[in-house]
Amino acid sequence: MRSISRPATRHLAGFLLRGVALRLLITALLLLLTAPLAGQDGNLTQGCVEDFDPAVDYFPDKATLVNASGLEIEYHGHYKLLRTLQPWPGAESAVEYLLLQCGTPLPEGHEDALRVEVPVNSVISLSTTQLPNLLDLGQLDNLIAVDNGNYINTAEVVAMLQAGELAEVGNGASINVERVLELAPDLVLANGFNPETDAHPVLLEAGIFTAINADWLEPSLPARAEWLKFIAAFFNEEAAAEALYGQLMTEYDAAVALAAAVPEEERLTVLLNTFSPYSDAWIIPGQESWVGQLMRDAGVNYVLMDDVTGAVNQPFDFETVYEAGLEAPVWILNRFLMGSLEALLADDERYAEFAAYRNDAVYNTDARTNEQGGNDYWETGLARPHLLLRDLVKIFYPALLPEHDLMFHRKLS
Repeated sequence: MRSISRPATRHLAGFLLRGVALRLLITALLLLLTAPLAGQDGNLTQGCVEDFDPAVDYFPDKATLVNASGLEIEYHGHYKLLRTLQPWPGAESAVEYLLLQCGTPLPEGHEDALRVEVPVNSVISLSTTQLPNLLDLGQLDNLIAVDNGNYINTAEVVAMLQAGELAEVGNGASINVERVLELAPDLVLANGFNPETDAHPVLLEAGIFTAINADWLEPSLPARAEWLKFIAAFFNEEAAAEALYGQLMTEYDAAVALAAAVPEEERLTVLLNTFSPYSDAWIIPGQESWVGQLMRDAGVNYVLMDDVTGAVNQPFDFETVYEAGLEAPVWILNRFLMGSLEALLADDERYAEFAAYRNDAVYNTDARTNEQGGNDYWETGLARPHLLLRDLVKIFYPALLPEHDLMFHRKLS
């Protein structure tokens, strides 16, 4: 047999090594070329897909719902299905929205879904409660109109209105449809109360994509605040929404934990609301309403709560509340234009007999109210409920949050 010389052996070894290197290079190139098939680094928050690939997951950043019960989100590669399960009280069916990644083909099916390409680039908000969400998501540059600027507290939006950068289009069935058509928004964010008087049926009939934000029907403030993710889905900003809501809940849970540490025998029983001379009733929140749950999270009981075990608020006559709440140490009002103890007494002289009145422990939820009466309690407060909860914990148990300054609640004097 012919032997192979050492130089020949080295030549052969070099050839084999070069072959291995070539195969490794080819493999690396193939992996690089096929990597996009597994997905992309993040959701597209600007622009459209330029070269559609059905194998790509165009929404690697997904929203996961934790508390909201009236909302569903599904992801299907290049489109999302977003559902408002109860768009208004008594609604018999959900409303479905198909959010199609811009630059990708429309999928088959879902003919009944309202369709819009995402990310949207222009939005009209018909509720002040949506404005803090748009601010937190960095989308105020895409806000082109609001319903009415008089009641807005979000400083950045107020500045935009004063600079003439935002239109006002009204709300309800009398919304200025012609103005909305001129503005040509990608998205109108509406609320659902009654389809006979709401804006969304009128807008949809005019061919304007309108989504119903039903956050107000959620039974708790954490669930209500999670509708941040509903708004984020239209901008492909799920990653930002997940981070924002996660931080919000961390801070909310921390305040809950502080209040939960109060021994049962030291828990206060507080008085809520006032008697309304217009309806001859004193409304007490249901235990499972968002107010009832907020009070429970703040570590207190409240007068007559055992008589209102469900989610529905119930009316009581003055005498019943008077007898049950006369010695309550703290009183939380929620009254428009109730600015002082004197004004409260002018409303009904019998209030002077309540212990909370005698001890100057009466608080209203109007600490951040603009000149037109717009109350930030119903704007920033609902969007960031950990701030509301901190206020209440500070009022009820001041030693637990010694550094916290009240934001939305104000002691009457």
